[in-house]
Amino acid sequence: MDVSNRSSVVQTVKTVLAASLSCAEEDLLRERVSIHPAQSREGRLRFPIRNPSLTIATMGSGAVVACSRDRFAWAEEQLGSLSRGQLFSAQTAAKLQALVEPDAQFMAGPDQKYVCSAEELAAYRIPEGVRVAMYEDGEIASLYRHAAFTHALGFRADSPRPDRLAAAAEWNGKIVGIAGASEDCEHMWQIGVDVLPECQGRGIGQAIVGTLTKAILAKGIVPYYSTEVSNLRSRQLAVRLGFWPAWVEMYAR
Repeated sequence: MDVSNRSSVVQTVKTVLAASLSCAEEDLLRERVSIHPAQSREGRLRFPIRNPSLTIATMGSGAVVACSRDRFAWAEEQLGSLSRGQLFSAQTAAKLQALVEPDAQFMAGPDQKYVCSAEELAAYRIPEGVRVAMYEDGEIASLYRHAAFTHALGFRADSPRPDRLAAAAEWNGKIVGIAGASEDCEHMWQIGVDVLPECQGRGIGQAIVGTLTKAILAKGIVPYYSTEVSNLRSRQLAVRLGFWPAWVEMYAR
């Protein structure tokens, strides 16, 4: 897989999102909202398709809605004529929440998704006194005893999205930060990161995410990074390392 530049990475994102949203790649680029029945397609991100389901995503043009068939007619009537801006508005979010609440669900997001290419990965430095070690596949289980790093690791050897790589920062003989990559699909791995509160603001997060990103790209895999739109610190970390916003998503869970 070519991960050398922005255009090749964006193409991978389009292919994976189209599989995940049960749509055509062209639907992600059209200036309209399209509605599609949720299906399990090869190459999709391996998140569970809930029953009932509802996912909304945009790459910046129009937007795509993928939902279970019992929500399809409602989605066509209530969402099909909206603009992208209206679809992601607070007013529509309230309607969506009212729809999913009777099924004991809630609307998560909107989440901002970032990706990076080898060409655009920015320089980073390891803070003085910090040692960063890489862990791969079976080695990662040795990190599961560090329970504080729940955003970085899945803590499940049998997960459909297994932990594949991790970068751990050690300072004064103690692990103070971990960035982990889960294999969300064959061509895209998601990065999660945790730094102990007392060690934040020292550049440790940037060092371990940068180290992990470089290792993922070296495998020909697209690294992606997800954060709530309100989490400015997390978003700034991604941008400083050369990640750029690729899509926005919200979903019922």
